[in-house]
Amino acid sequence: MSGRTLVVGGGIAGLVTALRLVKRGERVSIIDGETTVGGLTRPWDIGGVTWDRFYHVVLASDVETRALLEEIGLIDRLVFAPVKTALYVEGKLYPFSGALDFLAFPELGVVDKLRLLATIFHARYSGNDAAYDWESVIEYLTRWSGKATVERIWRPLLRAKLGDHYATASAAFIRATINRLQGARQRGVGGEQYGYVRGGYAAVLAALEARLRELGVDFVLGSRVREIVAHDGYVRVTLDSGEIAGDRAILTVPSPVCAALCPQLTAVERRTLAQDRYFGVVCVSLLVNRRLGNAYVTNVADAGFPFTGIINMSALVDRTQLGGYDLVYVPKYGPPEERAFTLSDDVLIAQATRGLSRIFAGFTPSDVVAARVARATHVFPFPRLGRAQSLPPARTSLRRVAVVNNGRLRYATLNVSDTIGVVDAALTELDNDPIWRYAHESRALAGSR
Repeated sequence: MSGRTLVVGGGIAGLVTALRLVKRGERVSIIDGETTVGGLTRPWDIGGVTWDRFYHVVLASDVETRALLEEIGLIDRLVFAPVKTALYVEGKLYPFSGALDFLAFPELGVVDKLRLLATIFHARYSGNDAAYDWESVIEYLTRWSGKATVERIWRPLLRAKLGDHYATASAAFIRATINRLQGARQRGVGGEQYGYVRGGYAAVLAALEARLRELGVDFVLGSRVREIVAHDGYVRVTLDSGEIAGDRAILTVPSPVCAALCPQLTAVERRTLAQDRYFGVVCVSLLVNRRLGNAYVTNVADAGFPFTGIINMSALVDRTQLGGYDLVYVPKYGPPEERAFTLSDDVLIAQATRGLSRIFAGFTPSDVVAARVARATHVFPFPRLGRAQSLPPARTSLRRVAVVNNGRLRYATLNVSDTIGVVDAALTELDNDPIWRYAHESRALAGSR
């Protein structure tokens, strides 16, 4: 298989990596243990409705995602709509979408409200996130928002997102989060605008896979990767179903998985990859036959609610796309060893419905038409202090093996657009690496003789 690059992982990072390489004229094979591609963007069926297992949106600032949709012929399916944000705190639900909502919020004084707005403005426009990578998120927020706002708003929200680990998170994390949310305000005036693709990521993945197959990409699906070994002149990937060899291998799977798959890496490399702590998610999806407010995101600053927040996809997506129902996601993020990952689907669904009953008047479990629970153990790397300053290079000590995954996110939050950005930056880095380039060019030249 001279000249062929093996892309391990069929999520967005793997699919875009394959697209970039095959358009250069390279031969590419995508390998994934699932029978379908998509990773965290894979769709499923809930109550007869096909939509994403996890929630996804497109912002006006997501130039990489929009360029991809243009390339695969789906840009005309991208729909933007105004959305609202809400905050549940002290047993009450408040609108929390913009400056007027902040100023009207009764749980903070005037000075604290102004400092909250100043925090958002500073995160949005001060630039140079590297300067905040070694500052803790609590120190940063206390300095700008003040203690009262940290205790009333920020700390409960951080605990909901990061659990008790939030204290060791970098300020760059919250700045990246604020920046992404503020990116929704670049389209239109007077409110946030989010976008979605009609048909959801089922449509996106179908079009992307069709485009890749048209360009000659091979798909090796449904067989789990066991080991990746580099030899003199080629790389061998061992699967449950056999072996496949290629010129190079690019791993787009999470860093701890890379460490487990590549026994030839140096001890330092394997330890660095294995110890890159990832947070996973347990996400309850509920299809309900009544409206649950008009907010797309409801942030919950309440210790009695054992989830990160509430995302009502029907506040954005035309309900005719969702069978006329509200599709509500109730996620819980955390390290995969936490208790939430051990609970049964029935327990998690019961917890989610009880929580919604407290927040939305009139809602009862009988309003639920269908419910499912999605789990993913490696979603995003924990934004620990100094992490962005110590990312390893894309190429490993094995000159034909590279790692191009979401572990390379520096200051961004995990989303499709930033994942594409990571891929493009890593491929540029590899193009400028003489060892990687020589290994590929010499092998391809030998195969052409």
